[in-house]
Amino acid sequence: MCGIAGIFNFMGNDVSRQLKHMLQCLLHRGPDGSGVIIDDKVAYGQLDKIIFPSGSIGIGHNRLRIIGEGLQPIPNENEDLWLVHNGEIYNYLELRAILNKHVFRTNMNSETILHAFEEKKLDLLDGNYAFAIYDRSNERIEIYRDAVGIRPLFYCLKNDLFAFASERKALKQVCDITKRLNPGYRIIVEHDGVSEEKFDDIESTGILPIRKLEEAENNLQRALERAVEKRIYESIGILFSGGIDSSIIAKIGSYYTRDMILLVAGLVNSPDIKRAREVAEKLGIELQEAIITEEEAIELFYKVVKIVDEPNPLKALIGIPVYVATKKAKELGLRVILSGQGADELFGGYAKYLRVSNLEEALINDLRNIHQTNLERDDHCAMMNSVEIRVPYLDREVIRVALSIPTEYKIKNGVRKWILRRVGRLIGLPKDIISYEKKAIQYGSGVVRVLKRYSKRKKKSLKELAHEAFLLENNSE
Repeated sequence: MCGIAGIFNFMGNDVSRQLKHMLQCLLHRGPDGSGVIIDDKVAYGQLDKIIFPSGSIGIGHNRLRIIGEGLQPIPNENEDLWLVHNGEIYNYLELRAILNKHVFRTNMNSETILHAFEEKKLDLLDGNYAFAIYDRSNERIEIYRDAVGIRPLFYCLKNDLFAFASERKALKQVCDITKRLNPGYRIIVEHDGVSEEKFDDIESTGILPIRKLEEAENNLQRALERAVEKRIYESIGILFSGGIDSSIIAKIGSYYTRDMILLVAGLVNSPDIKRAREVAEKLGIELQEAIITEEEAIELFYKVVKIVDEPNPLKALIGIPVYVATKKAKELGLRVILSGQGADELFGGYAKYLRVSNLEEALINDLRNIHQTNLERDDHCAMMNSVEIRVPYLDREVIRVALSIPTEYKIKNGVRKWILRRVGRLIGLPKDIISYEKKAIQYGSGVVRVLKRYSKRKKKSLKELAHEAFLLENNSE
């Protein structure tokens, strides 16, 4: 995990100061060292000590160390291709064997992307990514984002330059208008122009012939077990509220590690805090509570609006407990946490699905948009604390199985996520955990109640308060 950025000046003007500012804006995403290549000159080290070379084309990287040692950008053997990557490739060891004609310079999982790119085998990547490859010889940058959109990427284009970064805030002093690179798309930047095209899709993995309930249960259980196993890190946390989504992850995670901590955030005695205590005790897994006071909830609303880079009150309300829980994770020395994000969109978890006429269409639409509704928010809140969120439910094989399961197994007799609850039973979760219907995190954590009272006192809507916080942040820059 990290922050990446780059800039291409079509007029040949120097980009070093702009690229340095962009990386400074993203330093929270990667405090463990930085690197840049501008034209053909490379520099590595701590960001505040790097002397940025001059030139008109550059990419840069701030590293959060998870797997392997070394800094990016990473070159190929000829040093004509250079990579910066945000994300994780889980099958990198297998890919090293497949790409064995190449000389690997590092033990980082990211390097497999570079050589897979050279061999036109990006389809073999199992993981998540937003990456850029600078073709030094041809003065060309290619930028890719995975088909689910687990890692964020934004860009902007003006008459004289193109720029990209992991967060919008890094682009604000470069361009007035920023855009999101959609999942499964790539951008190619050259002197004669910029092109964008689709290269991957979440539905491209195909559909399994699942019709019987037993097939659905077994396929889903196996896929979830593999998805959690590959995301387990040395010591790991789980965003936890005691609901079925996070309880399944915790139960499966306990197969593979004992060094696991459950993390819950909320006001004292809020539903999520009380429920998490009960379930953690039944699972026999350590729980760490991050208690939010009412005064802190108000302050955090303003802070999280700035972190998510949007004047969206709902994102701020949901982001508060995510930010606080990941801050707790950082205090505990955790760098990786697992989240249940994606389960609702795959298995029919939202109450609104009870009212739709076409459940299958509603689910796939929400899955296609999850990158901008949920994933970017959670990524920004966690990475502000230099903590990586991993999402087992959005594993490509889990998605494939979920899209293959008939919708009548997802909502049955008014029970949402019915098939997921069946899997919970198979892995041995207690009955009361399986049947529990939890509140959305903004309600379960108690922050909505506090902020609604506050907005009433201020005689302004939460939307108005969010816009004030957003404008204050932009005007202060």
